[in-house]
Amino acid sequence: MLVPFGKKYSAILAWRPNLIGQFLFSTLLSLLPLSLVVIVFLNALNKQLAVTQQIVSDNYQVTKSFNNLKQELNSLERATRQNWVLKSDSLDKLIIDKWRSSLGNIDELMFISPASEYINQWQQLSQALQLAHEQLVIQQRQDAQLFIPMSELITSQALWLKDQNELQITKNQLELKALQNSFINWLIALIPLTLLVGGGFLWRISGRLKGLTSVIDKLGQGHWQQQISVQGSAELVELGNKLQWVQEQLHILEQQKDTFLRHVTHELKTPLASMVEGTDLLADEIVGPMNTEQQAVLELITQSTVRLRAMIDSLLSYNAIRTSKESINEIDFKHLINKINSHFEHRLLARNQTISWQSSLPEQPIAVAAELIEMMLIQLISNGLKFSPTGSVVNITLGLSQSNLTMVVSDTGCGIKDQDKTHIFSAFYQGKHAKDISAQGSGLGLTIVKESVEQLMGRLELESNEPHGCRFVIHIPINEKQGVK
Repeated sequence: MLVPFGKKYSAILAWRPNLIGQFLFSTLLSLLPLSLVVIVFLNALNKQLAVTQQIVSDNYQVTKSFNNLKQELNSLERATRQNWVLKSDSLDKLIIDKWRSSLGNIDELMFISPASEYINQWQQLSQALQLAHEQLVIQQRQDAQLFIPMSELITSQALWLKDQNELQITKNQLELKALQNSFINWLIALIPLTLLVGGGFLWRISGRLKGLTSVIDKLGQGHWQQQISVQGSAELVELGNKLQWVQEQLHILEQQKDTFLRHVTHELKTPLASMVEGTDLLADEIVGPMNTEQQAVLELITQSTVRLRAMIDSLLSYNAIRTSKESINEIDFKHLINKINSHFEHRLLARNQTISWQSSLPEQPIAVAAELIEMMLIQLISNGLKFSPTGSVVNITLGLSQSNLTMVVSDTGCGIKDQDKTHIFSAFYQGKHAKDISAQGSGLGLTIVKESVEQLMGRLELESNEPHGCRFVIHIPINEKQGVK
């Protein structure tokens, strides 16, 4: 019996409610005190409203009976005065009925308002009425002054009854106000508790999410060996397991990428070595003398092989460059412009194309990753020249504003179709126009540009260069402490 109980106890401890369950639990926990206060308040309010309703009903009944008594006495006084003149038997009977009705109204007032202060008032009125009845009816006295004490008493009791009704209503309003203030005070007292419970839930969720953010940051930095362990709700635990799986897949893909780069660069280096050796033999004129034009072509080939070897070396060290922050050095853009112009010199002459530079950069060198900047410009200019017609111009604008280096490369080529814009930065992707170009590239140019911009924490934008062509805009943040020298 102990083993199953122990397993059941462990299962209970290992149970993790989902986010909805935790939210509902925290909501109920925070609303429970508030619900109790509301229930108590509604119960007290219901009782107080019942008291209010009773007060209003009693006051209405007392006021109604008292007003009826006043009307009866006024009518009795008029009938008595008339009978003194007319001596009518019918009026005698009417007067007797009205005396009886008036005394009945007093009994009714005593019944519907049994409070002692009311009974005293009605007894005084009853005594005054009986005294007047004895003098006017039994003793047959015809003196109008006998009605004056009764009328004055009726008037004073009417004012007293009015004040008494207002006093009860005011007292009831004060009790309602006190009940309302008590409810508000309880609500104010419960606000910190509600905020504490809600804040505890949010703090718990926020802590778990910060842990996930830290794990994702480490994944982005290439920490493939970390152990991902996420605690909390069922969804967060499941998300942690998914992140562990994603980590393993990313590690595998990273290894495959490194293997691919090593194989590709090895395959490229082998024929490149033969090309370098051949150009060296031609340059040394071992196979025969060369004329001026042949030497110019050989120089172009030599420059291209040197550039190709540099690109291969860049591919080999690209991952290290992408993750390293020590590649920041000073760059003189005048020297860089001359270097890039020299690199494209023979291609520009062959197709009668032009590179136009507009620079508003300061004369001083700028601290930035020179190799990545050169790589980005060469890739974008190369694409611009390749996809532009003969005799076209590729415009490059350089500027520095608000600690941002801005580089704009625009061409007048065939442009990029809308369906290709979301894919052109993917590795080895070539759009429809690229397939129509005789000298196709590797499909890595724009990928290298995009990842270089990301390495420099910059921003890359692709715009249409009206009426036709492409316009690439790059914004690179410059460290103020290391920026312009």
